[in-house]
Amino acid sequence: MTSTPVNNAQAPDCSYQPSPSPTESISTLSSPSQEMFSPVAFDDPQQPMIPSSQLPLQPPSRSPSPSPHPLSTATVLPPSPPPHQLESNSTNVVPLRKTEVWAWYLQNATYCAYGWVSAVLMVPVLIQDLAARNGVETLDHSRVCDTSVADYKCVMPVFGQHYLDPGTIALYISSFSALVSFVVSLSISPIADYGSYKKTFLWVFAVLGCITSIAFFAIQVPSMIWLTVILASLGWSCYNVSSVFSNAFLPIYARVHPTVLAMAEGLAKNDSVDAKTLGKEDVPSDNEDRNRKNLAIMRKAEEQVTNDLAAWCAGAANVGSMVVQLICIGISLGMNNSYLSLQIAIAFTGVWWLLWTLAVMPWLDARPGPPLPKGQNWIAFSWRKNFKTFKSMRKLPQITRFIFAWFILSDGVNTVTALLYVITYQELKFSHTKSLVMTVCISAGAFVGAYLFLWIRKLWALSTKFMVMLTLGLYALLTAYFVIPGYFTTSFGLQHEWEAWCAIAYLGLIISTFFGTCKVMMAELCPAGDENEWFSLFQLADKGSSWIGPFVTGAIQSATGDFRIGFWFPLALMAAGGAVLMMVDMDKGKDEAIRFKQEEEAEARFRASIPPITVTSARDSTYSYNNRDNDRDMVNF
Repeated sequence: MTSTPVNNAQAPDCSYQPSPSPTESISTLSSPSQEMFSPVAFDDPQQPMIPSSQLPLQPPSRSPSPSPHPLSTATVLPPSPPPHQLESNSTNVVPLRKTEVWAWYLQNATYCAYGWVSAVLMVPVLIQDLAARNGVETLDHSRVCDTSVADYKCVMPVFGQHYLDPGTIALYISSFSALVSFVVSLSISPIADYGSYKKTFLWVFAVLGCITSIAFFAIQVPSMIWLTVILASLGWSCYNVSSVFSNAFLPIYARVHPTVLAMAEGLAKNDSVDAKTLGKEDVPSDNEDRNRKNLAIMRKAEEQVTNDLAAWCAGAANVGSMVVQLICIGISLGMNNSYLSLQIAIAFTGVWWLLWTLAVMPWLDARPGPPLPKGQNWIAFSWRKNFKTFKSMRKLPQITRFIFAWFILSDGVNTVTALLYVITYQELKFSHTKSLVMTVCISAGAFVGAYLFLWIRKLWALSTKFMVMLTLGLYALLTAYFVIPGYFTTSFGLQHEWEAWCAIAYLGLIISTFFGTCKVMMAELCPAGDENEWFSLFQLADKGSSWIGPFVTGAIQSATGDFRIGFWFPLALMAAGGAVLMMVDMDKGKDEAIRFKQEEEAEARFRASIPPITVTSARDSTYSYNNRDNDRDMVNF
């Protein structure tokens, strides 16, 4: 029996898409022929800086409503000016450079390759091999497991007389790894919003990930399986934290993209919007209507740029993953699928991750944030920031709704992938090499799918939310095919190897676009400057639910003896998550994010404006005793 990599890890959420020239009108943004890497789209590194006050645009004024907060925008902040009235300030923005964005693409390609190959596939396989070699036969616990026998069935004793299947052990270790990575992410990710830590942590965790990968060579005997618990958890933590830091660049790059900055500059300089830009509608004379129009134009431009960046990053990640997968296939074939070949392949992915990360670091701009307050304990500060983020969710109902939908959907989608792996290994008897070929097919399909759906989105000018719903519907169709035909026939419904290959190709086409567009939705809804906090919460929602699907579907299989019936659970999750996602209002969510940052900044200015208070005793006061009636309290401000 071949080992089964039971891991509910999603295909790494590395998804990314070419944008129009900044000199072209917004009406051309839907053209699929535009490419964001043309010479017009990116200036040279010496290009002049553009005032940041021209971006972001403020939301149009809405009907006033009473606010119990003493520092609400209604009482503290002045009305938001329309785009053409924005004034310059001393802070400048450096437009995104081609070398910078390509460095980011390559960095994504390296850490995602580790996720696709090692974290998702080879580490669980290695764990199962160790468990089998350390186990006994299923029917006769007095006999040591002989893994050289074809279709061997073994269990491993744990905690005395309890016996677990190797696949179950891999599942438990995977769940524990997800929990550890969740805690680590919460404990460090908010720090990356300050200074240059975002860039620094990318290479720091690449170093740790490389060391962890090489450390698998230390496991030389089956009895050392306990060490895989530590190494798998560390590897997942390094990968997931790197994912949070890397994803946080997406909304930042979208805001400083030359297309978006050029659009903001044009709207800020003109008293009215060019009629060609608005289409056939007349230029509005009313200030508020013009502000609303301009804001819609800017959001359309920024949404497309964000999707374009996402698709291009997905392409880079998929190409990088395929290169690593092909090399690992060569290692596996050359060493006859041996245990040592797994260790070498895992170590190779870690070294690949580190070397390419260090290679692109000189070209990756840190885009530093505000300085970290002095004297802060990083972990305590991160948890306080996370607690503050949770509290702020009540002020941001749209992004809260989206994160809740993501909590449900990510578990459903990841469970489909996990069950597909289990069935292909356990029932369709895929070998280790064939499993690696399967991951190559998924990566190739993801590369094609990213640009196929990019073309579809541009052709019909579809929104990010619509693309998420579209790919979710395609996921639901695949899941329904796995479970429904079994009630009527045994000829279809993932019963044959050819069906598995068709399902893998289909899954590859939609997986990259689904995860990529979900990240784009998150980037559009999160408040500016707090990207790492919110993407950490985004990652938390994913990992926080990752144990539910395998547990429930495992229980269903135990009760029915059929893995396919378990597909009803992710199908139900997709229906519930899709219903919640339908209630997310993107425009309202963007307005909430802008107002939230305005209130934060106003509160910070208010606190900074309060002078320090020094209470002085009468003996120490510089006032004379005769002035005590005038200064009775002896308080100097």
